[in-house]
Formats: sequence, structure tokens, C-alpha cells
Amino acid sequence: MRVLILLLGALLAAGPAQAQGSAAPAGTDAFLACARIAEDAERLQCYDRAVAAVSAEGRRLAAERAAAAEASAKARAEAEARAAAEAAERAKRAQVESFGARSGTPAEREARLDRIEAAVTETFTDASRKRVFLLDNGQMWRQTDGVLMPIVRPGTPVVVRRATMGGFILRIDSLNRSVPVMRIQ
Repeated sequence: MRVLILLLGALLAAGPAQAQGSAAPAGTDAFLACARIAEDAERLQCYDRAVAAVSAEGRRLAAERAAAAEASAKARAEAEARAAAEAAERAKRAQVESFGARSGTPAEREARLDRIEAAVTETFTDASRKRVFLLDNGQMWRQTDGVLMPIVRPGTPVVVRRATMGGFILRIDSLNRSVPVMRIQ
């Protein structure tokens, strides 16, 4: 708004001087040159430069506006970076959630992870005497073979990875054991 007032003041001062046949005040040519620019942003930058050339107040205003524009651009870049990081984290969570699931499109199945790492929150034996592992990411995996597994304590870290023929293997490093599993939840 201040720029417009300064601009109008300069243009009004130029009007009577030209009507009297005297030379135009200094800086008027710069404002007129700016007025001829069709592009809005470019024209505004031209006016800012012209105002800065006219007075110390104009230079101060131009410097403040430049600092505000730089801060705005920095904030916008930081917000975009945060949004990208959040989107990547959501995509990663979605991959972990879908790991071992039998549903999804061929493209989704192709983009799935090869392995996940988690911790056991609970284990129990089902009716067919196979061990069931509840993991801290909410997934539930059931042993598919009949080999008797030792008790796995809560908090034990495990790795579930893809095996050949579309199966999965749950690896318990602390017990030096691996067991074929299938996801049930």
C-alpha cells in the first residue's frame, strides 16, 4: 500500500511539472517504464526498484519486502519437505501393514517389502499345536510346520522375510531359529 501511495505521489508530482512545460521530476521515467510492463510480478519488481531509487524509505520498504519474501519461500520449502517426509512415512507404514497380506493389485504386490523387523508382544499355541506370534506392529503370524517351537518371550526381536514359493520365514536370532509362517491378521 505504501508503494502505491509513493507511486501516486510521484506521478501526481510529475503531472503539474509536465503541464507547465518544465522537465519531469527525477525517477518519473522509471515509474513510466514500469507501467509499460505487462507481466504483473515483473511490473511489481520494477516498481519496487523505482521506489527504492527515489528515497531511503523506499529502500527500507523494498528491503523489508525482500526479507519477508525470502522468509515466506523458506517456510514454504520447509512445509513441502515436511509433507514429503510424512508422505514417505505413510507409504512405509502402508507397506509394513500390507506385508504378508494376500490381497492387493499386482502392482501393490510387486512394491511390497522383502522383510520386516518387529518385536514379539505375545505368543500362544493354537488348537493345532502351532505357535502364533503377535507382533508390536499389530500383525499376527502362525507357524505353518509342525515343529515344536520353544517359548518366545515378549519383546524378543524377530525378522519376517519372504521365502521361496511365496511363503514367509520368521527368524528369531536370540534362539537361532527360523520357522515358516503365514500371516493370519
